[in-house]
Amino acid sequence: MSLVQNALRRNGRNGQPPTPRNHNLVEQEEIAPFIPITFISAPTQRLCALSFYILIWSIKLYHIFIDNESFTWTLIVCCFVDVVYFVILWSLQIPWLQFRFWTLIFSIVTSCLLDLTLLYPRWPIDVGLTAPVTNFSSWTSTFIRQQYAKLWVNKVRAVSSEDTVKINEIRYNTSHIKGKHTVRYLPYATAKLNPDDLKLCLHRKKQQPSKKTVGSSVNLPVLFNNTIPKTIEYSRIDTETGEKVLLNFTKRDIEKHRVVDKAMNIAFVYIPVQIPGVYRLEQAWDWHWMNIKIYRKEEIIAYCPDAKFSSKVGQHRCLNDEIPVDLILQGIPPFSVYYERIVGGIAVNMTIDGVASENTIVPGSRSDQISGYQWARDRIIEVPLVLTTDIPAQYSLKILRIRDALNNTHIYEKEENAQSYIEFTVHSRPSVSFLSDATIKIKPADSPNIALELKGQEPWRIHIGYWAEDIAQDNNLAMNTSDIIEYVLERSTDDMINVKKPGLYKLLSVLDAFCSGQVLAPSNIIVLEVLPPSVILDTIPISTGDCPGEVGLEVIMTLTGSPPWMLEYSIVHQGQERTIPVQIFKARHSFAIMPETSGQHDYKFKRLSDYYYRDGLEIGRTISQVVHPKPDATLRSLPGGGNQINTCVGSRVDLDVRLVGIEPFTLTYDVLYNQRKNAFTIGDIQGPYHTIMSPPFENPGTYTVTLEKIVDAKGCSRILDSSNDVIVNVMKERPTVGFRTTNEVLTFLEGDDIDLPLQLTGNPPWEITYRYHDKIDKNVSAVQLRDPNSHLTVNLPGRYELLEVKDLYCYGKVIPELKYIVVAWIPRPNMKIVEGEAIQISQDYYQRKHVCEKTEDGISVTLQGRAPWVVNYNIQAEENYLQKQEIIGGYLTRIPLLTDTPGKYRYEFYEIADDAYIKLHPMSLTLEQTVIKNPNARFSHSIGTINHCVGHSLTEDDTPLIVELEGVAPFTVLFEIKHQSSNMVETLTIDDIYEKKYKFRPRTKFSMVGKYTITILHIIDSQNCSRIPEGPDKQVLINVSDVASIERLFPQEIHCVGDLLIYSLQGISPYYITYTYNGETKHAMSKSSEFTFGADKPGNMTITKVCHQNDMCCGYPTDFSEVIYDLPTAIVSEGKDIISDIREGDKTEIIIEFIGIPPFRFTYTRSEILPDGKRGKAGHVLETQTVLNVRENKYSIFTAQEGIFQVTYIADKYCEYPRVASKHG
Repeated sequence: MSLVQNALRRNGRNGQPPTPRNHNLVEQEEIAPFIPITFISAPTQRLCALSFYILIWSIKLYHIFIDNESFTWTLIVCCFVDVVYFVILWSLQIPWLQFRFWTLIFSIVTSCLLDLTLLYPRWPIDVGLTAPVTNFSSWTSTFIRQQYAKLWVNKVRAVSSEDTVKINEIRYNTSHIKGKHTVRYLPYATAKLNPDDLKLCLHRKKQQPSKKTVGSSVNLPVLFNNTIPKTIEYSRIDTETGEKVLLNFTKRDIEKHRVVDKAMNIAFVYIPVQIPGVYRLEQAWDWHWMNIKIYRKEEIIAYCPDAKFSSKVGQHRCLNDEIPVDLILQGIPPFSVYYERIVGGIAVNMTIDGVASENTIVPGSRSDQISGYQWARDRIIEVPLVLTTDIPAQYSLKILRIRDALNNTHIYEKEENAQSYIEFTVHSRPSVSFLSDATIKIKPADSPNIALELKGQEPWRIHIGYWAEDIAQDNNLAMNTSDIIEYVLERSTDDMINVKKPGLYKLLSVLDAFCSGQVLAPSNIIVLEVLPPSVILDTIPISTGDCPGEVGLEVIMTLTGSPPWMLEYSIVHQGQERTIPVQIFKARHSFAIMPETSGQHDYKFKRLSDYYYRDGLEIGRTISQVVHPKPDATLRSLPGGGNQINTCVGSRVDLDVRLVGIEPFTLTYDVLYNQRKNAFTIGDIQGPYHTIMSPPFENPGTYTVTLEKIVDAKGCSRILDSSNDVIVNVMKERPTVGFRTTNEVLTFLEGDDIDLPLQLTGNPPWEITYRYHDKIDKNVSAVQLRDPNSHLTVNLPGRYELLEVKDLYCYGKVIPELKYIVVAWIPRPNMKIVEGEAIQISQDYYQRKHVCEKTEDGISVTLQGRAPWVVNYNIQAEENYLQKQEIIGGYLTRIPLLTDTPGKYRYEFYEIADDAYIKLHPMSLTLEQTVIKNPNARFSHSIGTINHCVGHSLTEDDTPLIVELEGVAPFTVLFEIKHQSSNMVETLTIDDIYEKKYKFRPRTKFSMVGKYTITILHIIDSQNCSRIPEGPDKQVLINVSDVASIERLFPQEIHCVGDLLIYSLQGISPYYITYTYNGETKHAMSKSSEFTFGADKPGNMTITKVCHQNDMCCGYPTDFSEVIYDLPTAIVSEGKDIISDIREGDKTEIIIEFIGIPPFRFTYTRSEILPDGKRGKAGHVLETQTVLNVRENKYSIFTAQEGIFQVTYIADKYCEYPRVASKHG
């Protein structure tokens, strides 16, 4: 650390001092404190902990020795405060105050034992400890009591008057030691420019128009030893002209720019510098106008080096381009530049060392010696850089730092300087190609779109060459293009170009938003113009040999054009026209037209289209023919598709037949079953459609129905296709239905649904019809089911009857023994009070007999439903309202009733639920009960502690014991009278007490000295309610005492001013003390068993009498005289603060005078002299001397040493100041 930083640190200018560290507590420091030291430092936390501990002990000692509260209560409070403090301290884990758990327990026990010792010093005797421990405990308690209570907390009674004084002000009166003598050497002063060789430079500011560039200010430090300068003279040499200028730094300037470290006896003066140059310290004078020795040194201060990037090209570049960048450096060469090159987020650090121009003078060379300081001039040097672009990415250069010839470094890493950073975006070059090179065929006047494949940044500019169709067919591309077309595509979705003419199109070039690109294959495409399609039709009539006439027409076509072709023709018969399309894939095609109806038919060939001519061309040819078709018959499709049908035994089926030919028809069909064939013929069938009704199927199995032959009206017949048949599956059994459970009654919750289980046979789905029998009507309902194990869902109780069933094919039957089922609701839960538990006032209103307060009581109830039950009820008292819930597991239970507080209680049971009815539902049941308040007895608050004399009983003249009674009279009260030390106990019972305030006067004679307690043990009133009283009011304390007496706590007859005269008083407070002081009679009163006089003035004191019990019982002590002497005084150099300046080797005399009774003894110290900022205060003690047996009132000390001489201790024959050990009385 430099001297400058050290000085700033000592004066609070360089952050906070380091946190002290205890190296012996390494393990404990690893535990993080509860309050982070960054929020509150560790020393501050420790200071707060110590301050709280001192505050706690101050409050505790005040209550122990001054407040005179109850012994037990004070001990409990003190111990509780100790426990809370140490637990919190242990939890906070403050550095240096971290300890283990067992240390926590030990600290709490030790502190509580100390509280007990201070409260009751004789406790070791009561627990049987030995005499040495007892004496030590008693002495410790008394010592702390007299040192704290009388010195630091409150005032004590003065001996010389009836006033109170603060004894510490008398004991520690600083007037007993006066004056001090300071001896110091004259210092030797030096000055040094920039002692730590700090690198200083001026930051540049922007150059204003027509003004010289002005830099910022920098502070040039000058170190002064053993002095603070009054004025400074320094020089500046201009590096440009070599001119030298003398400058003065005045007293006012020094006061503004100085830092003083008195501990090291140094001072720093900071000279503000704004102009670059060579600076030297010429002269300096102190406040006595004495020259200060100058260490010859010069300091060159220049502008801080600066660097920036400059480029004449744009930010957007293309792949494989070279990017020229100029690095401009300014300052004192040679330079070292450190910069960062970032490509695609990957950074590489670059370094350029020794950057200088050809005529640069290197510091320290021969040229430098000849040129003086011209090498330190500010120069500008440009360094050319070239970036090569290998990949498309972000390219950037960032200057990190620059260092000049003076080792001045400018760091840019944390600056936001636009000129120290330059960035380029390198883009990939675009490309273009046709998506396909397939030839495009178009119709005349069409303009097709050609798809492109583009890469790059939108928009694109594309140039395409065009060759006419005749040139393209000759493959003569060497000829000049017919035309060059330019396309501009704005968006990436615009990947199509539109062409107008047939021919060859060739991609020539592409340019995107940033770069020119390349043309990829396929780059050529041909567009051809195609001709419309044509057709040649040939027809041949179709006839049969067994039937007269033609049955159709065969059409043969020869086509031109592009497949596929679409031919559209129509058939016109009896004024009705039916259009038929035919798709053709070959250039020669034939097909047959076979009408199904007889008569005149016209065949119109309308339109022909191909792949390119979708609208088609008109044909306009018609061919007529008279058709006599052969008869035909086919079975129509069955519902649901397929050729199978299902039915039951004894049922018939209907089959639809489609007929073709000249009606009427005669139809023959066969029914096949078990290799047997039955033929059936139907004649005179009119119309194109007919329905065959089969014979009944008497046997189960598979039947096949086949059409055999058809004959039309002209006798033309046809044997029909045997594959056109229908298979009939005849089922053996019909469907059945029944309830699965009929022997038991099904139960369900009221308001819910219930599923009645069914058993079904047959083929789904089934349709079930059932009846519900209620008291009013018999409702019939139907439902459709698909599962053979389905359920019938109902929500009403009663009897249900199944009526009918039908499956997919047949009607079935209901099983008689499973026809009926009965369902019923589950009863809802309920609760009733057991008979005899309460008196029923109305239907749901009960009253239970009253009970005494805090007597356990409950009500027995019975429950109906399914266990467990949940019962919600409200309890309404006079001032409270409660909501409770009981979970009951048995049919008979007992619900507890509230009796803790007297009053009238109303229990309203309003909701109940059980295991079946989970959701709570309302109920109504109310119970009332009155709880009677128990009687109580206590002593009146005004009694307090009663003082009484030994051997006497209480009389009417004594303070009466008032017992306050609550309840219904008459009362019976039981009392106990107990002597605390001997445990003697007497019990008294008083009957038939009618007063609410009873005066209790026990006839017991208090025959022993000590404390008696009278306690109320029990009380019963007329309602037979009782109570055992609790709290402090159930007991009264009677102090039975002897005559008062006084003793010294510390036997001592000679005292000094400032001592405490502490006495122990026996009896009952207050005590009245009579004494004489220097022959004058005085009086004092004490409210505690200890009394302390403060020796405020010298003299003689004798105690003559001490009394208690209202100044009635008095004791007359003997030999109670005390002698008080004044404190001695030491006066150094007539009580003044003397400063003696000497040279090394000289001596000076220090005179000390004494006031007191010889012989004297004293101690003096020599301390270090603090810096001027703390003039008059002594530093570290360098030497301590004690002089004994001085019998004169004056003493001289001769010294040649530097320091502050002070008397720290003075003693005469009897007293001392300040006292080394406390005097006790």
